[in-house]
Amino acid sequence: MNKLRVAPFGIRGFVGESLPPLVVIDYAAAFATYLDGGRVLLGRDTRGSSPMLHAAVTAGLLSAGCEVLDFGVCPTPMLQQAVPGYGARGGISISGGHNGTGWNSLTLVGADGAFLEPPSGEAVLDSFHARVFLKRGARDQGHVQPVTDFAPAYFAALATHLNVAAIANQHYTVLIDPVGGAGCAFLKPFADMLGVRWVPVNAEPTDYLAREPEPRPRSARPMASFIRHVDGDAGFVCSSDMGRLSIVTETGEPVSEEYTLPLIANHLLQKRTGPVVTNICTTRTVDAVAAQHRVPLVKTPVGQAYVMGKCSDIQGVLGGEGSGSVAIPAFSQAFDGFMMMALILEAMAESGAPLSALLRQLPRYAIVKRQVNCSSREGYRALEAIRDATDFVGAGEINRTDGVRVDWSDGWVHVRASRTQSMVRVIAEAEEEAHAQARATEAIRIIQQAL
Repeated sequence: MNKLRVAPFGIRGFVGESLPPLVVIDYAAAFATYLDGGRVLLGRDTRGSSPMLHAAVTAGLLSAGCEVLDFGVCPTPMLQQAVPGYGARGGISISGGHNGTGWNSLTLVGADGAFLEPPSGEAVLDSFHARVFLKRGARDQGHVQPVTDFAPAYFAALATHLNVAAIANQHYTVLIDPVGGAGCAFLKPFADMLGVRWVPVNAEPTDYLAREPEPRPRSARPMASFIRHVDGDAGFVCSSDMGRLSIVTETGEPVSEEYTLPLIANHLLQKRTGPVVTNICTTRTVDAVAAQHRVPLVKTPVGQAYVMGKCSDIQGVLGGEGSGSVAIPAFSQAFDGFMMMALILEAMAESGAPLSALLRQLPRYAIVKRQVNCSSREGYRALEAIRDATDFVGAGEINRTDGVRVDWSDGWVHVRASRTQSMVRVIAEAEEEAHAQARATEAIRIIQQAL
């Protein structure tokens, strides 16, 4: 099942199996060919495989004559935010993000700092599969320039979008767990900028993952067990690339990653109005928040590239997904954990309310997330089985924006083939947990019969 996963905005695979160096060299060369050389920003995370992939990417870019600005270990959102400012044609981030040990990926960033959109990504894939690359001679090879001073400019830009004084005046104690990943070296300057007391958790950079890297209640339980003992005001559990975030309240509740987006939206929409963009399988709490603030809510297929592409099209004020991801286009085209943490602290400071109270302002539903491991071909067969299961669908309304979603009056089920892993994802949400569990279980039964 550990096959190479190819998407318009990048590739993901299991190191030593589906993601060998030669594939990485070719993919980087294909991206450089699409860019026609020029300046490219390059960053990586701390995984043990990332230095090897970094060398392979560098080779592919240099062969096409690129000027590589090497950021070294750098969170993906920080790299994305830097691309326009450095006048680069694009960027590549090497990071497994929320995927487990053994996995790694290359994510392609366009000149605007957003993940490469499908039409551009397809052009890269055409070059990659055909192995037709821009090739420079000995006198025209590219060169590498290390860059080590990128973080201050990033934090200075972030500060202009925040009420830093309000946050600093509260003297918050904040727990942050970057899972030993790319964010580790940048958390102290982040905390210093906001004037908060920082309690580090898994904050030493390591080449292995100290816990499950996907932010969600299960990976937040250790932090939840001791936040009250250190008088913490908020706890943040991050992915290894700093693109996703889940929350632990001051009371010790590990909150579903689904509520990161609606919590920030509820705060931000009090300051500015405009469309909100999310994907087809994010909690209905976002729908409720958008309705309360009387702004349009637009839904896209799953993936940062789709969400931010639509944000750009309709001038959305924020975009995000139920995976614990939020972007504010006025600042950056990236799902950004630093920005998410800062906005949540700003919401607390400006309201004078603790984190648990802000969450109580939101309607909350029971949501269940499961998966079935299978190949891509089997996955698409499973989607048809769900669509055709008339007893299951009943009076529900079918939406095929991405996979198959069925909506009933009290909830919904969404089934789709993952673009990043060999599995079918099943998400069910309902007003009652028993209904969400039952629908997820029935969807999995139908899928397994179809495989």
